[in-house]
Amino acid sequence: MGCVALSSLMTTIELEFLHPNHRVSLVDDDEKPLKSVLEKLSSLEAFLKKEYSKGGAPTPDLQIKIRDFALKAEDAIEIQLTNILQQKADEGELQLHQTLQQVAKDADELLNIINNTEVEDIIAASGGSISLQCSPQFDEDIIMVGYVNCYFEFLRGELLGNKHFSDSTRMVFSIAGVPGIGKTTLCKKVYTDNAVVSHFDIQAWITIPPTYNGNVQQLLCHLLQSMSPTPLNHMLQGSTVSQLKDQLHKHLKCKRYFIVLDDVPNTLLWDDIHQCFPDDSNGSRILLTTLFTDVAKYISKHCDFFESIPYLTDYESWDLFTQRFSLKQHMAPKFEEIAKHLVEECRGLPRSIVTVADRLSKCNYTLKEWKKIEKELLSLGILHRDTKHSSKLTHIYSRLPQHLKVCFLYFVVFPKHSEINAKRLIKLWVAEGFVKPMRCLPLEDIGYMYLKALRSRGLVRTKDEYYFRPKTCEIHIDMHSFCVREAQKEGLLCAANTQQCIGWSSDILANSCRWLSLRSHSLDYHVLFSSNIPRSLFVFQGRFEKFIPFKHLRILDLSESLILKRVSLLPLRNLVFLRYLSIPQRFESFDEVVSSNSNLQTLIVSGIDESTLEARTLHLPSKIWELQHLRHLKLGDMYMINPPNMVKEHLQTLVCAMPIHFRKKEVYYCRFPSIRKLQVEYKDILVPGCSGGQCCRNPVIILENFEDLVRLETLTVMVPVGSITLLERLGFPAKLKELRLSGTNFPVKVLTVIGQLPKLKVLKLENAFYGRVWEVVEGGFPKLTKLEVESTSLERWVANTTHPFPNLEYIFLKRCYSLISLQNIPLLSAIMHRRLGSIKLEQCPHSVAISAERYKEEVWPRNSIWAPDVIVDGKAL
Repeated sequence: MGCVALSSLMTTIELEFLHPNHRVSLVDDDEKPLKSVLEKLSSLEAFLKKEYSKGGAPTPDLQIKIRDFALKAEDAIEIQLTNILQQKADEGELQLHQTLQQVAKDADELLNIINNTEVEDIIAASGGSISLQCSPQFDEDIIMVGYVNCYFEFLRGELLGNKHFSDSTRMVFSIAGVPGIGKTTLCKKVYTDNAVVSHFDIQAWITIPPTYNGNVQQLLCHLLQSMSPTPLNHMLQGSTVSQLKDQLHKHLKCKRYFIVLDDVPNTLLWDDIHQCFPDDSNGSRILLTTLFTDVAKYISKHCDFFESIPYLTDYESWDLFTQRFSLKQHMAPKFEEIAKHLVEECRGLPRSIVTVADRLSKCNYTLKEWKKIEKELLSLGILHRDTKHSSKLTHIYSRLPQHLKVCFLYFVVFPKHSEINAKRLIKLWVAEGFVKPMRCLPLEDIGYMYLKALRSRGLVRTKDEYYFRPKTCEIHIDMHSFCVREAQKEGLLCAANTQQCIGWSSDILANSCRWLSLRSHSLDYHVLFSSNIPRSLFVFQGRFEKFIPFKHLRILDLSESLILKRVSLLPLRNLVFLRYLSIPQRFESFDEVVSSNSNLQTLIVSGIDESTLEARTLHLPSKIWELQHLRHLKLGDMYMINPPNMVKEHLQTLVCAMPIHFRKKEVYYCRFPSIRKLQVEYKDILVPGCSGGQCCRNPVIILENFEDLVRLETLTVMVPVGSITLLERLGFPAKLKELRLSGTNFPVKVLTVIGQLPKLKVLKLENAFYGRVWEVVEGGFPKLTKLEVESTSLERWVANTTHPFPNLEYIFLKRCYSLISLQNIPLLSAIMHRRLGSIKLEQCPHSVAISAERYKEEVWPRNSIWAPDVIVDGKAL
């Protein structure tokens, strides 16, 4: 895919030469070939965007030419940049000048090829006559399970006009869902129902193919043809769009009709034809299905019903499989074990489950044959041979804008079935250069917009799909297999099994692909290429002892591996292009990282190694703040760092330890104007220049005014036991959503200030305040959903308001030794509004548990589904 390589090349040029903090400055003579390169690359990018926007694509040969040109150019430029950055050699600048001239020349030759080629030879034919299916194919039994059965009963009732709506008004129903989820199956069941068939004067079904080219005239002709028992070709030939719309409207006028539009590809189709369907208040119905939730939501503005079909549950999945394929009683349990494993791998997608059942029904009943099929289906993808499903995925993918294509393909660097942290994924997209600036929005917000766009097309799943920033995301196994094939076809991905590549030479991996993902899963496989140099390295679930010095790496993610037993041996000094570094354990070579990798945007230390639990905290040099592109710095509590003496305008995440000897009034939080997540743990240890006197036994920690951090959304402050914590001015930022205070021991009045935060959803208090009575005032905690409290001094909790904590869903009380009971705790509003789902108690007096259970029973009758769970020391009451 030429767009990936071309985008990468342009991002590299922008970062290294055009960014305000660029590392290599060109003299006037060198800037001329650079400007020429940029002009020609922009022309190539415009050409690709133009052709893809038409629904077509450049010929494979031309795509390969563009890809190979961009890869070769980027390699050549980075080689010269490496020489300049590491050796500071004068001849390096001369060679860079020559390289830029050669890149401009090669780009010019490509543009000449494009300009001298006829358009019809460049574009893969996407126009012409498109055959629309005018009636559904019913060549198999229709089996539905679970929630889809509920949809059927609902739709059937609404079509017949005997349920919730008036039976006279024309109604439009819109159903969305991913390929293979059961949309068409549901519609077929409704369409062929005897009561439905006899209820309508006219029925018509049109399935729009993935290759539909927007020919409204052709669509109208097919609709009219599907409604007539005799051919109408001679009557429709030569009619204009306007005439065909009039004919369709007249044909349906005063008749009760039922129209199914299956696989509506976009909103334009609906805009073009919805006025052709008259509303004569006679009970006419229109049913639409679409792959895209954004299309369904747009159409839902004009319709009475919209639903997105969910994936099947585990129980429903097995029910569908056993209806399609009956396991024989005399078969060994091993057969059922294989079948259940395959059904589980389908992840609730009905088409995949049916494919598994049909595949097993056609094979011999031998354990060897079943194991062979299991391996085949899981390695190639269950729907690999389903041409209809593959064509739909290809259609969705081909219609994606270029930036979304590469973001979608990037999911393949993670093993299949991975539940991916969304923040991590977007940080990687930003570091790779996939996320493009838009207005004044932070790149991370634009990344979430990309993720939402992929989700709306049914390509990505998120558990909390109604949130702009979901915590996790994943793609279905069949979409993962599709992405693997696309990425490997372009030489982007090598997924290598670390258990099988022990004897490989370094050269094999070092020249294999763009994204190298090392794994230990037995069903992962590798495909090697020799025309590319890796830019991203991921190591998952393995103790891979071999490290290859990829000097062009931008991404080095070792956070999920055990690779770093000899972490200090990693040659990070030579990785001058590194933008993202994530390591799982103690690492004492930060000097090398900071001094040589000034392009770093994300630096993460995650996980704890058992051998380092008792090790001392490392004090890092302040030089780390000199990283000019730094956006995310997560060091955990193993590393201590002094506050910066400069403004870090791009920094959005800071997780680290800070020394307690910064007790003077030093306003350093204001040096993070863009910070969104701040997690600071103050360490009570000896520091240079401290004699270990009173200042370390009872340190005074002065917290600055957090209210100045106007973009802060997540704040964690942890101080050592025995500290004296002072809050200079009582205030927190209005955008704060999550707050954790540990050991701060503030006066209880601070909780009144916290309660006024309009967006606070999560509050964790661990010995954060002193006082016997917590008084909740009017309007306190309006959005709070999760509350955790650990307090040895709290005795009573009262409210001077009728509706405190109106949205509380979860409360956890820990080590509240002085608390007498829950009878006075202001939870009634949350319980009555059916919000509160769980009350968890740990190491609290027995009387508290008794009062919690009594409180629940007073509000809700026994066994009520709305009553909250009460869990005491891990056991449910």
